[in-house]
Amino acid sequence: MRHLETERGPAAAEAWLKTSSIARDELEDETRPIPLASLHTALVAFVAEMSREAVGETWRFLVSPTNLGVWMRVLRGTRTPAEAFARLDASESEYGRTTRWETVASGEDFWRGRMHIAHDPGIEADGLLSLARLAELSAVPALFGFGHATFVTCKPVVSRAGPYHEYEVRWRVPNTTQSIAVGALAGGSVASVPFLLHLATAGMGLSVLAAGALAGGFLGLFVSRDRLRRADSHAQAARVHALERSIILKEERERSAARTVEGSVVAGQYRVQKRMGSGASGVIYEASRISDGFPVAIKLLRAAAAHDAVASDRLRREAEALGLSWHPNVVEVIDHGLLPDGTSYLVMELLHGDSLSNRLRSKGRLGTEDVLRLATQICDALVAVHAAGVVHRDLKPSNIFMAVDREDPAGAERVKLLDFGIARVEWEETRITNMGAPLGTPGYMSPEQETGGEIDARSDIFALGATLYECLVGDPPPPLAPSGVTRTSSGNYPMPTGPRFDWSAPKVSGLVPPVWRSIIERAMATVPDDRFQDARAFAGALREVRDEIARVDTGP
Repeated sequence: MRHLETERGPAAAEAWLKTSSIARDELEDETRPIPLASLHTALVAFVAEMSREAVGETWRFLVSPTNLGVWMRVLRGTRTPAEAFARLDASESEYGRTTRWETVASGEDFWRGRMHIAHDPGIEADGLLSLARLAELSAVPALFGFGHATFVTCKPVVSRAGPYHEYEVRWRVPNTTQSIAVGALAGGSVASVPFLLHLATAGMGLSVLAAGALAGGFLGLFVSRDRLRRADSHAQAARVHALERSIILKEERERSAARTVEGSVVAGQYRVQKRMGSGASGVIYEASRISDGFPVAIKLLRAAAAHDAVASDRLRREAEALGLSWHPNVVEVIDHGLLPDGTSYLVMELLHGDSLSNRLRSKGRLGTEDVLRLATQICDALVAVHAAGVVHRDLKPSNIFMAVDREDPAGAERVKLLDFGIARVEWEETRITNMGAPLGTPGYMSPEQETGGEIDARSDIFALGATLYECLVGDPPPPLAPSGVTRTSSGNYPMPTGPRFDWSAPKVSGLVPPVWRSIIERAMATVPDDRFQDARAFAGALREVRDEIARVDTGP
């Protein structure tokens, strides 16, 4: 279509689409599969409008920015065309697969492979599908900055195992040794002119020849390395553009899915109204309960994750942990289950307000009184959570919500603890809680959690200390710099080289009062036994902070 638009104009492209019985919106997403029969019909119409030779010229449009999304799986993690060719089979869908690619041999400047055919060989008889594949294969070197292939062939083969096509692709890679030799020869040839014209003596002529050859060799080396550098830069740019394009396509698919979900009824009880946000595997929608119009929030697994066992486990785990941990400072779960298509859903209370991470992003840091109110409510929530045998494991600013009560004229805020997707429930173990596989967010994970060791409620105490540091300072706490290992009866932990916090640093000095410093240092102690042993003890220390603030406000 791009080729026709460029060579013959939009009208010719539209006419081709009609002849091919392909809707334009089917081509808006280049990663969308097209049935082989439809592709063949489109190629027949293209050749009728252009020529068979023109099929090979389409490689230029296959590597344009608007088509790079389809190359993402081939480009990711590859540094050379040969590596990309070896991943051709990975770009095919496992569903409805009609071909299977196999690498026979490859090198710095060539690739030879086979494509095994699992569909009706009759559709290959006119060779149009092979011409289209040749265009695709010749485009691969261009993605890496080497231009399209200089040689590409296809040879049909019939064997006892079934028919296959054997392809060979060659491309030109800058050769440093050859460039130096050519440069030296050219430089020597230029330098020999005075000698041939008898303008120099024999001795001087040999010196001039040597100097010219040397200069030419250096020039050849420079040109060769420059070509390789530019090729590497081109490949990197192609990877970036492919990633950007794939993200755009992914967002568009999600918006399309959201438009489908909005207005629908979930689980026969909740009418979806609008999309609120999304996470790694789930999308959250605002909805209302049909029976009484009660507003709720519904988390649905993404389509790609709906049948993923780990993702389903996490949503179920979140529902169970929230059901066990009821508290005014923990988001309330109302319902959960599975839809007929296998999609997991979780219905929660609808919150209005802002996350702590957004608040810190806009304000930089919080005042000590605001931090005290926040910390006290989080401690209250953790008391209930830990009493239910649940460890949150991912306590951080983005999972703390500053909810506003819309019915309160003063607009008072209540802290709500969110996202129990990787919580540890004491009486249950599933595939997502295996020891040795750390789960959480770096920077907020305790040492025992980060090393995959056994954790308990004191890991949440550590994360709360890190969160309070960020609230007071405006930046996450500095990482631990271990020099060895501290061995205790409860495990092995990194041993720091010195004090973790430099309270005298210009950015920290004066921001964190002494009473807060001692609380944060104790909460974030490397060894769990040195921390507050539970959220109640943490809350007791916060009362001392409140008393200290009151003494400062009232004076002696």
